[in-house]
Amino acid sequence: MRSPGRGARRPCGSARCEDGGAALGGSGRPGALQEVGRSGGLRLPPGPQRLARKEARGDSAVAPRFDLSGVGKSDGNLQECTVGKWRKDVLSIIDDVAEGPQILVGTSLGGWLMFHAAIARPQKVVALIGVATAVDGLVTQFNQLPVEVKKEIEMKGMWDMPSKYSEEGIYHIQYSFIKEAEHHCLLHSPIPVNCPVRLLHGMKDDVIPWHTSIQVADRVVSTDVDVILRKHSDHRMKEKADIQLLVYTIDDLIDKLSTIVN
Repeated sequence: MRSPGRGARRPCGSARCEDGGAALGGSGRPGALQEVGRSGGLRLPPGPQRLARKEARGDSAVAPRFDLSGVGKSDGNLQECTVGKWRKDVLSIIDDVAEGPQILVGTSLGGWLMFHAAIARPQKVVALIGVATAVDGLVTQFNQLPVEVKKEIEMKGMWDMPSKYSEEGIYHIQYSFIKEAEHHCLLHSPIPVNCPVRLLHGMKDDVIPWHTSIQVADRVVSTDVDVILRKHSDHRMKEKADIQLLVYTIDDLIDKLSTIVN
């Protein structure tokens, strides 16, 4: 995985969460900061694992990367994780590791978490870039199930959700996870984020419908919001053209914010 501005970033599947951003270097020019869901690196328990830091762009600041608790190489049991705990992971990296204003890049579930980070840390998060943004994703998918299926899941305490991105072909999601996630839903009211937002989405996405990015854009109170749809891209948006688009989008925001800072 290369840092934006010099190469490409590799988006993840629905089981992973990737968020990242840009930090202002000593020169005042934004760099690029990344977080990945599954990647190699040093193990620093407990909580989110902090991976090796990489220089983002020329004279810009270095970029901390990390795995969420229970995901990738981080310690923790995935079955014990919640959206609320992952939100705390992201905020802990922003508060304790990242330096300066941040541009967060969130893929899938990471797109949901980046909005929570922007709401909680408005002075530090200066822009958001979402890839297949899954705001309220699992809760929305659960609510779309037939009533009898939802009752069965509640009784069993487990939702066996089919997915081609799982090695087993199924994700085992606890009913308690869904109920906790409901407390972090954002689409039911205006989303109080005022910074620039860029939402990239593939129209062949069979996990999170591209209409979700339209909904998010409509809910965000910021007036600087763009939705970019790619007709033949899927949920992972991992083709060369997809990655180039992401890099260009990051660079464009870095330049935009650099102009404002300077």
